[in-house]
Amino acid sequence: MLLRTFNKIEQLFLAGNGYQRTSTLLQNGVTTLQIRQLIENGNVERVSHGIYWWKNDTLMKPKFSKYLELQMANSKAVICTDSALYLLGLLRTEPEVVSIATSRLDRSRMNMNFPVHRHYFSDQSIQKFIREIEIPGGTIKVYSLDRSVIDCIRLRNEMDPALFEQIIVKYNRSKEKNEADYLAYADIMGMHQIARKFLEKK
Repeated sequence: MLLRTFNKIEQLFLAGNGYQRTSTLLQNGVTTLQIRQLIENGNVERVSHGIYWWKNDTLMKPKFSKYLELQMANSKAVICTDSALYLLGLLRTEPEVVSIATSRLDRSRMNMNFPVHRHYFSDQSIQKFIREIEIPGGTIKVYSLDRSVIDCIRLRNEMDPALFEQIIVKYNRSKEKNEADYLAYADIMGMHQIARKFLEKK
């Protein structure tokens, strides 16, 4: 690869804060063969289908890059359950597996370089209580604190019991808790009775 071609490609990635899509690269005259060569030479990391990261010693991925990359891979995906609670500050320890929610009709490929637990929700519930938060490098979608706790209750049999207990205790002590939203989403999910039980738990 000619040096001027390499420099041109590098500038494309820098314009995207280190990330770039296949479509943009192709539109700017970069060939699939050149992309493959850059990957093989260790200049580029394949983040997900059609998304790449430029690797060099001076460019560092932003904090929470996993969440940005998930949002790039699927703009409709929403960070949920314990991952959302971590980003919202209820949990101090980052979960090893990132939890995301998508519509049951969404079959977008999301093969990431890190473990992801994908939850499928109905089209009605997928749009409820979404928040957009700013993190280094961009904006991501997460479910609200109250909804995320309800989702953890719904999925509690799949969670580590100690983690689930920690979530309930911390939520009940949280000044950010909104009981009206908590119960409103519990009603949508048909979980009002069980949700009230955990709300009363001290």
